[in-house]
Amino acid sequence: MVDVEGYSYQTMTASSQVTYPEDDEVGKLMRTLKWEDTFFDQEEGLIAVFDLDYEEIASFKKKVTVASMLFPPVLIFGTLFACLPCLYQFQVDWEVYSQHVAITRDGIKFVRDRRKTCCGLSCTDAGKSSKTVPFDKLTDCDVTEPAGATCCCIDNVLSVVTVDTASSGGEGPAHELSLAGLKEPQKFKKLVWAMKRANAQGGQVPNQSSAPLSFAPPAHSAMDRGFSNEETNAILRDIRSELIELNANMKNMDK
Repeated sequence: MVDVEGYSYQTMTASSQVTYPEDDEVGKLMRTLKWEDTFFDQEEGLIAVFDLDYEEIASFKKKVTVASMLFPPVLIFGTLFACLPCLYQFQVDWEVYSQHVAITRDGIKFVRDRRKTCCGLSCTDAGKSSKTVPFDKLTDCDVTEPAGATCCCIDNVLSVVTVDTASSGGEGPAHELSLAGLKEPQKFKKLVWAMKRANAQGGQVPNQSSAPLSFAPPAHSAMDRGFSNEETNAILRDIRSELIELNANMKNMDK
């Protein structure tokens, strides 16, 4: 249980229990996945959950915040309007620990749960929000590995997954979705592309709420519906005899 100043986030080890074909691309990837975030446990059509490295994200953001406060205009503005110097550690935790990422049958789902903001008073709480990027709208999903430094002295330690659609860029945001700090960004990327291919092919996408597909033969075929085996065999013998007789008559006509 992670407790962040008034908001608790429960974690537990969980693994995918989805039934899928042995040679299915999505299924093979899902067999390698485990997660601790239980936020999406009741999500309909859930495929997989991807954990964020909350501690690493929070640590990085706190360092950047401290470095930013050394710049006088930021310090003055933060003091007057955001209580930044006193509560910045809490504010970072409230923001970071409210994030959750999953892949569902409908697409990539990113959620920010209800959280405290500003000075932590209930009147300043931010409501829950979510965004889903459908697989058929996806044009790009890529991973940027950490490199370089922020504010000249803080090493970048977070991988960033960017998701784009046809509407990305231009007058809107540079990316449809930007996810920093996923624990398994490469697996996320591979599963996203596998799901897109599966949807494009019109295939059955595995999900946690579906049961294995089974096909049972009809109780009676069209040949023996309403007949016993002996009656069916007798009918077939009669048909064979008639065909032999018909064939003989046709040969006689040719002569």
